[in-house]
Amino acid sequence: MKNRILLSFFAIGAALLMSASKGDPFETSKQLEIFTNVLREVQTQYVDDVAVEQAVGSAIRGMLKELDPYTVYYPEDQIEDVRLLQTGAYGGIGCTIQRVDDEIFISSLHPGGPAEKAGLQVGDIIRSIDNTSASGKRVSDVSTLLKGTPGTELTLEVDRYNTPTASFTFNREDIVQNPVPFYGLREDGTGYIYLDAFTERASAEVGKAIKELKQQGAKAMVLDLRGNGGGLLMEAVKIVSFFVTTSDTVVSTRGRGGKVQDVYRTQGRALWPEGPLAVLIDGQSASASEIVAGAIQDFDRGVILGEPSFGKGLVQQVHPLPFGAQMKVTVAKYYTPSGRCIQKVNYDRGEDGERTKKAEIKEFKTLAGRPVVDGDGITPDSIIKPPYYSEAIAALNAKALDLKFASRVLADLQADGPMDFSMDDALWNAFTEVLEQEGFEFTSIGEMQLERLMEDADELDYITKEDVAQWKSVIAERRGKVLETDREAIQEYLEEFLVSKRYGNVGTLERGLTKDELVLAAAEILQSDRTMQQLLSVK
Repeated sequence: MKNRILLSFFAIGAALLMSASKGDPFETSKQLEIFTNVLREVQTQYVDDVAVEQAVGSAIRGMLKELDPYTVYYPEDQIEDVRLLQTGAYGGIGCTIQRVDDEIFISSLHPGGPAEKAGLQVGDIIRSIDNTSASGKRVSDVSTLLKGTPGTELTLEVDRYNTPTASFTFNREDIVQNPVPFYGLREDGTGYIYLDAFTERASAEVGKAIKELKQQGAKAMVLDLRGNGGGLLMEAVKIVSFFVTTSDTVVSTRGRGGKVQDVYRTQGRALWPEGPLAVLIDGQSASASEIVAGAIQDFDRGVILGEPSFGKGLVQQVHPLPFGAQMKVTVAKYYTPSGRCIQKVNYDRGEDGERTKKAEIKEFKTLAGRPVVDGDGITPDSIIKPPYYSEAIAALNAKALDLKFASRVLADLQADGPMDFSMDDALWNAFTEVLEQEGFEFTSIGEMQLERLMEDADELDYITKEDVAQWKSVIAERRGKVLETDREAIQEYLEEFLVSKRYGNVGTLERGLTKDELVLAAAEILQSDRTMQQLLSVK
């Protein structure tokens, strides 16, 4: 076992060190020999026993930490994570989890997945997996324990509100996530497609959605890439090809030294080449999402709406390693049709190994001559911010009180579907009871700022500690009435939250056709030729 792990490490180390030494075989051999001797000294001389897995694992993490956060080593027991990235499928139980304090909660269930079929519920607290305690563990560690080869058995012990600890034994299954969980047509003729990830079936599912929406009479199209962290580059190229007829470059990549590696042009037949088009993005739209949004913007094919994107202009490839391990390596940067790279953070290093200074932001031009910039993600043609959540909502979410509330009412929730669901007084009272039972308290940002001001009051003119204390008292009084003053906003948030837990992502997206503010804004813009012309015109 020790030799297997060392061989895996040597394969990784040799590849990276070879890059660092620009192909100098002597330097590579020298550094590997030094590492081998350091490892031997730690194993034989260090005061405490150190497992070889721990030592080599720490070395790998330390080496990759010097690169970028997207170059990742996946040991054999995490291989399902790689499969999920590429295919949207993995072996597991079909649930998402979140950590609150030291406890791991089930926050959602995959419809028809093994966890749901076994009887697990939203809000359950996972105590152990196959007799391994989940308490205090990171979400990633618990996720690794839950994933595994389809058909293998596992046993979960969970706590549920007002229920003794229960044990559930069942098999893992192949969990397949549809990259397009929902598409639909609004009454005004606006087609809507939500793309969750650029996995290997992303373009096929988007193409299917476009065709069906056209048959239903769509007059405009919205492609929603909010929260989409990216995926396969070729899927992004194919999706851009659905909306443009140009033969120009959709995206190009450049490797070490800025040398052009690949140039990608449109593929296949356009399915929506002329109709009004909007692409929705936010701060979590990254990588392949930015390739699509950047190309649509550079070609002046549609309007980009929402918030500035994440800013990831790097390309990764997955390479196999010995003994079932794999490694995702950053191999290039990508450039949109106008020639811009939207990478926001600079990870480049100079000859001395130090981070180089990020180049100044440059201006480029779209096909029609509109100015766009590099190095800062994709800036929407119209910035539309999401609804503001009050501090009270943020606080109850941080303490998972929304999840605890949902776990107590979902089983008896009366609802005919996601579109028209609303909370009644009985549900509101049940929510306030949860807050009372959990002893809900929070400190507002204003109070925290006043606390700092209190510390400095003796050194300030015209402000005394008595003044600050009076202000704090006023804020505390207002905060104490938050359930009264903010009830409408909190209730609206809880309605959306309960819909997401009862009907899943599909229900949330269906409800969003008539309630999502950005979707409503996009539909209004697409229906107005004048607004579209203004957004796409050269100013």
